[in-house]
Amino acid sequence: MPYTAKRLTAGAAAVAIASMALTACAGGAPADKTEQVTQLTIPMAETPWLPSFEKIVADYEAKTGIDIVLRTFPMAGLLTQEANAAQSGSNGFDLFLINEQWVGQFYDNEWVQPLADIDPDFKWDENLIEFDGVGRWDADTRTTSLDGEPYSLPINGNIHLFMYRKDLYEQLGLKVPTTWDEVVKNGEAAQAAGVVDDGYVLRGKTPAYDFSAVLYSFGGKWFEDERGGDWRPAIDSPEGKAALEQFKALADIGPAAPQTIAQAEATSLMQGGSVLQATFVAAVAAPLEDKDASLVADKIGYAVLPGQTPASGTWTMGVPYGLPEDRSQAAYDFLTWLTSKDAMQAWAGYGGITTRTDIESDRPELKAIVDSADMIRGGFRYAFAPAMVKAVEPIMSQYLAGAIDVDTALAQMSDAMTTVVTEAGYLK
Repeated sequence: MPYTAKRLTAGAAAVAIASMALTACAGGAPADKTEQVTQLTIPMAETPWLPSFEKIVADYEAKTGIDIVLRTFPMAGLLTQEANAAQSGSNGFDLFLINEQWVGQFYDNEWVQPLADIDPDFKWDENLIEFDGVGRWDADTRTTSLDGEPYSLPINGNIHLFMYRKDLYEQLGLKVPTTWDEVVKNGEAAQAAGVVDDGYVLRGKTPAYDFSAVLYSFGGKWFEDERGGDWRPAIDSPEGKAALEQFKALADIGPAAPQTIAQAEATSLMQGGSVLQATFVAAVAAPLEDKDASLVADKIGYAVLPGQTPASGTWTMGVPYGLPEDRSQAAYDFLTWLTSKDAMQAWAGYGGITTRTDIESDRPELKAIVDSADMIRGGFRYAFAPAMVKAVEPIMSQYLAGAIDVDTALAQMSDAMTTVVTEAGYLK
């Protein structure tokens, strides 16, 4: 995996954020009260939900008088900045924003603190969605787990949702699908009627995450028994084959060259009105409903994912290890406030993708998230997740493009996964 060092690893390279001014109180000594902390620095990614986050942060500033400095980076740059900060011990950030695919690295490397180390009385709020344990870590099995120790809290509820042209569904008399076969049939019907060019759009350039939901719905799995310590790849199986063939059937009713389409391209096609339906993360609702950028605003329906196994793609936040006690407490206070009912209710009003089941909103995508809460399956949370995704996605893209057959794709994916987990020390 790209980063294997534990916290404060000796010899870590100097990083760009090392020159950031620390936000601890004058004199450097830990304070007994968090009100002595007047500023928190939070790294952020360039995401569709950043504008709404800026608004909820402004609420916290007004409420507490604490200045929140947001340092914004491209997606890949965010991981690099945070990993370097953790390895160098720079204390340049007061919270880490963690993408689902990175949580294994952050927990396994102890880059974030267990929340109970900051607050011994910490308890998970029963109305805060668990997202299949994304905020918890079992150090013995090196997996996320619903009974693991809490290290972070989910702040952005990105999960798979089914998004479809409700106007065209009504026009053609189509029913919202509950299976992938029904998705394909609906897409073919819309194409035959000439109302769309594409019956579905699939992110074939970055397919692994979306494929997970299809894989799980067929009873498949990536590894034999993660919780039991059996990290042999299980993708080359009858379930894996059926899922991958179904995935290609979805691609085949969509645009040509699916291997060139990532989220930005898929979103743009849906905005343009040429696509009937798609699987997107919840945050894509914002650009689809943007009347200045989308031809389909107010025409999109949102539903639980066909197959009823939506994969989580959420963002969490944790408190970096090694912060002075006063800054750790101040960061924790912000995090628990952000995930509280009142804050999440306000954030929903700003367009945020909230993570609680007790939020009242007329936004259909938020209702679909709540309806999906008990179905959510974990995404790629392994400490080696970035390496695994990098290894399997080009193979999947080749298959979707028709360059290799399904059996070859499965065999190559299994071999690539074996190499990754062996190099990561999971498979002996």
